Amino acid sequence: MQYFWKIILAVSIVINLAAIWGFYHYVRYGGSPLGELKRRLTGNTRQSAPLVSNADDNLRIIKEIEDGTAAPDRIVFFGASITRRWDFEKYLPEYNIINRGVGGQLAPAMMSRFKRDALDLKPRAVIIKFCSINIRPELPLSTLKDCMTMMAMMARTSGVVPVISTIIPAGKPESHIGDFSVVDSLKAFNSWALDFAAENSYPLIDFAAAIGDDQGFLPRECSADPVHVNEKGYEILSEAVRPVLRKVLAP
Repeated sequence: MQYFWKIILAVSIVINLAAIWGFYHYVRYGGSPLGELKRRLTGNTRQSAPLVSNADDNLRIIKEIEDGTAAPDRIVFFGASITRRWDFEKYLPEYNIINRGVGGQLAPAMMSRFKRDALDLKPRAVIIKFCSINIRPELPLSTLKDCMTMMAMMARTSGVVPVISTIIPAGKPESHIGDFSVVDSLKAFNSWALDFAAENSYPLIDFAAAIGDDQGFLPRECSADPVHVNEKGYEILSEAVRPVLRKVLAP
C-alpha cells in the first residue's frame, strides 16, 4: 500500500512540474503549452501550408498563356466580397473577366496577392476595387491610398492598364461606428480616388456615383444587406463598367 502511494506522489509531482513548465512557457512565449509539449516530445516542427485562394485556376491560366490558348483581352476584376459574388458571365458576358474577389479582405491583404492574382495572369487591364469594410477607425485612409497607389503603379509598370474605382457606399445602418463616420470617410476616399485617377490618366469607374443615393448611402432597393448589393445593384454596377471597358479595350 505504501508503494502505491509513492507512485501516486511521483506521478503527481511529474504532472505538477509539467503544468508549471507549461504555464511558464505560456507566460513567456504565448501560444499553446500542450502544443509545445507535443512538439518537444515528437520533434515535429511542421506547419500546415496556408490556403492560397485561386491557386489552381491561376496555374491553369498561366499554362494557357504559355501555350497560347488563353482567352484574349483578359480583364482581372480584383476586389473583395462584392466582387466575389459578382456573376460576370451573367452581367458582363461580352468580356473575358477573371474574378479575383476574396470575401472579407481589406486593402493590405489584397495588396499581398496582387501579383499572383492579377499581374501574373497578364491581363489587358485590372479593375482595382475596395469594399466599404475598409472604412474603419483602425484603418487610416492613408493606408488605402497607399495600397491603391502601389497597385496602380505595379500594374502600369507591368504593362497592365490599372482601372481605379470608387468604393460602393454602405447602407444607412453602417453609417457610423461609434463616433466614427463611415460615410464621411468613404466620401473623402472617393474624392481622392477621382483626383488620383485624373492626375495619372488612369481609367476610372465611379461606382459610388452610379449606385449611391443623394445622401451618399447604398439604397435599400439595391442592397442585399447594409454592405452588399442585390441583383438590381449588380445590374447598375455592370452598366457603370461597360463604357470604361469599351474604352480600355479599344484598338
